[in-house]
This record gives sequence, structure tokens and C-alpha cells, in this order.
Amino acid sequence: MMPDDSLKYPAMKKAPLLITAALDAGNTPYVALSSMKERTEAHMEGLLAWCREPSITSIIFAKNCAARIRPEVLRATAASYGKELEFVQANASTGTILQGKGFGEGDLIRQALERSNILRNNESFVKVTGKLFCPDIEGMFSHQGSGEFFVGRHASDARVSVIRKAMSPLYRSERGSKLLSLLKRKIRVPWGLLASVPGCLVDTRFYRVNRDFYKEVLGNSYRRVQDGLGYTLEYAFHDDLIPFANRISMKETSLPIIGTSGSLGTTAGEYPDELRSEARQVAARLLC
Repeated sequence: MMPDDSLKYPAMKKAPLLITAALDAGNTPYVALSSMKERTEAHMEGLLAWCREPSITSIIFAKNCAARIRPEVLRATAASYGKELEFVQANASTGTILQGKGFGEGDLIRQALERSNILRNNESFVKVTGKLFCPDIEGMFSHQGSGEFFVGRHASDARVSVIRKAMSPLYRSERGSKLLSLLKRKIRVPWGLLASVPGCLVDTRFYRVNRDFYKEVLGNSYRRVQDGLGYTLEYAFHDDLIPFANRISMKETSLPIIGTSGSLGTTAGEYPDELRSEARQVAARLLC
């Protein structure tokens, strides 16, 4: 008799997948993949890969760009694989232009949590950045504690100036972060005096988290992001999670990610040719 995977991974059936998407990069700074057609096809590759993942039963596809699409195409595509899909159209985040893409992602998740019926009715969720797929999701999470995050170590800060180290605590408050950004833009203070100090960072592409814990601890992290000064969402997340080490799991490991990075324009791994072909067809029907 074959083992019942639903008994081995009972919580996975209850954790919906939140896909954050931006089909049109617009004026977002520090983005390499800017073609809307290419971005849409890459997003559909990731979506189809998740639709084929047996452990995922419900998906929230949330986007905050102005690209006009046919949401019914997304729902029909997911339904053809036996999945439930909820589409959330969020408002554009004006802070993205000044603070960077991490601000836009955080604001998108905030709006998704407010508007999604699926997220509202589940205690936890798995978040993945659009265009990306992580194989063997069942083996990635234990579903214990308030969240599970993957952490990377940055280069040593041994050569960082004393002034930068002294300024570093300002990034941990929204007011301090905005002050540093203002100084850089208005007074033209050199990067070497204001840039954030390298440290540990959370891989925000893929994680599992309790919904209420996210709102309480990480819900406002994005408001401190300053990509132009090197203080990304990954650093903000790590700073905010440190006091809760006893409630979460922080794993130092590399993720087996497949897909295209919108920031770098690079591609990791490869999707099957037939999935890529289907993705192009879905993308063509999706865009108005």
C-alpha cells in the first residue's frame, strides 16, 4: 500500500501560494528585464510550473502594475490543472520609484492580505516571486513555527567606514531611512558616508509565514527600503526577524530556483520546452 502524502505533509494542503507579479516594470529602478511581453511569458512559465505542482491547491496571483490583462485566462489555466486561482489587482506603489522594487513588493503583499479571500481564510501562506519556481516544495518546509525563511550571508564589513557603521541603526526606523535617502538626493552626500552596512539577508523570493505574524513583524518592513543606498527588502526582513529567532526557522541554504530574475535578467535552470510553449500561448491570450 502506497503512503498517503497528505498525512506526511498535512499543512501544505492548507497553505496557499501567493505569487507577486509585475508584468510591466514601468519606471521601477534597478530592473534588467523590462519587456512586458518577455516578463509576461516568464510569469506564465512560473505559474504553469506551480499549477503542475501536486502539493499546491490554491493560488493567489497578485499584480500591482497597470498592464491590462484578462484575469479569466489565469483562472481557466489554473482550473485546467485542478487548481483554484484568485486574482488580485493592487494599486501601483508610488514609493517604488524612489525607494526601489522592494517597496513595491511589500506594498503589493499588504494589499493582497487586505483583499484576498483565500489569504483571509488561511492561517499561513507560501510566498514566491513571480516568474520563479522552486522544485520539491514539500521538502522545503516543516510547517513548524511562525515562519520559515532562507538566509544568506553577505561579505564582511571589515572595510566599511566608521561613519557608515554609525549611520547603520538609522535604517532600522522608517524615519531614519527616509532621512538618509533625503540627504543623498538633496545634499548629494557621497555613497561612502550613507550606504547601508553589508550584513545578513533573507531570501524574499520564497518563504512560508503565518499570516498574522507577517502582519505584525514584517508588514511594514518594506517602508524602510532604500535600494539606492543598498538597504534592500532582504536586509529589512532580516533586521526585523532577529528578535523572533525562537519562533521561526532561518535556514542557511541555497534555493533550487528555476526561472528568470527581473532584477538581473538572468535565468536559472530550465523549464521543459512544452511548458515554455504553453506559457507563450497563455501569455498571448492574457494580454489585452
